[in-house]
Amino acid sequence: MASILYADRMFVSVNGVEVLDIESASVKISDGTKVVPTMTRNRRNKGTVKGNREITGSVAVAVQNALGTPKLEEIDYNSQSVAITVEHGGDRYTLTDVDFVDASQDASGVGSEGKKSFNLVAMDVIDQVGNSALFNTSLIQLS
Repeated sequence: MASILYADRMFVSVNGVEVLDIESASVKISDGTKVVPTMTRNRRNKGTVKGNREITGSVAVAVQNALGTPKLEEIDYNSQSVAITVEHGGDRYTLTDVDFVDASQDASGVGSEGKKSFNLVAMDVIDQVGNSALFNTSLIQLS
């Protein structure tokens, strides 16, 4: 039986230019789904309501000793279209119409790596790979 190799790295590019020294990255897609409480005999809620889709991303890069960090906070997001592509294993997502939220830079102590973190928001996301081979996104009702 062959073993399965799982993804251990995430790659990020901004408008096609790869960001180096990535320490961590994340993408979050939230529809703001909330349960609608109803008075039923079986004391179960009967449905949900969705809010607006929120797409956020965060990237942390290691700070090198002699070189500057990526300046994602300096991009003019208002005058140009910015897209961020995230690759993680077989998944590839492109966040479109990206805007800057905030950045921070810190070192947690002597002998630890310095880190610069960026938080971003996007108006849309494109799944560039499609359905998983292990789990179809077109679900059927389970009995």
